[in-house]
Amino acid sequence: MQAINLYDSIHIKRVRSIFPGKVAYSSPQEIVFEFNENKFLFVFRFGSLVFFGFTPEEMDEEVKKLQEALGPGVANPTTETYQVVIGDAGHRVEFEYVEIKKLGIDQLRLIAVSVAQSAGVEYFELMTEKLLYETSQLMEKLSRVGSVPLQTRPLLKIIGSIAANRQNIISNLSILDPPEETWKSKDLEKLHRELQGNFDIDVRFKTLDRKMSLIQDNLEILSGLVTSRRSTLLETMIVCLIVLEIILALFHRG
Repeated sequence: MQAINLYDSIHIKRVRSIFPGKVAYSSPQEIVFEFNENKFLFVFRFGSLVFFGFTPEEMDEEVKKLQEALGPGVANPTTETYQVVIGDAGHRVEFEYVEIKKLGIDQLRLIAVSVAQSAGVEYFELMTEKLLYETSQLMEKLSRVGSVPLQTRPLLKIIGSIAANRQNIISNLSILDPPEETWKSKDLEKLHRELQGNFDIDVRFKTLDRKMSLIQDNLEILSGLVTSRRSTLLETMIVCLIVLEIILALFHRG
């Protein structure tokens, strides 16, 4: 099973006519195409595609179809690979593979969503690390120089980017929302819980949220300092103008 996080988000209705496979399942959150027996493509609203039973060449072909219809997607797509094994021992989740008794659509969907979420979280992890580095550079400069630049636009741009990413994670990635199958079967609920734990989805989500909160707090501090400095500069200019006006008035009176 191979996942690729190709977009920030995908409108599910737009992909119905792109792929030749039969629609095996569809909801506002995802759509599943069955190409033939044991060959499925899962497309998730949060931007990830998951291929099961495809060769690398076939995956490239289907990705190309989607990109021709929706655009190239993100600059650096993230991927995740996971093995699915059919065995008699029952459900068993391991680091590199999952063993299941039956290769059914419900089991595959639960595996696919965790693999897709892992690829999606990695995309946001890389983006957050980049933003964290940029803000740490600004804070280091503040501690070293003791002053901040007067321009607020770059800071506001990064603050907006952080807010947008947090919104994407919460509304599109649906990290904490279990699929509806888990409500109907204890075995499926257990499988989903173990898969989420294997990929550390919940832990990684919380770490991401803490990092983005830290970045946003630091940027708001810097933005406040910039605003305060500009206000002080403006007040100083006003005082200078008043003093200059008084000097000129005294000069003319003398």
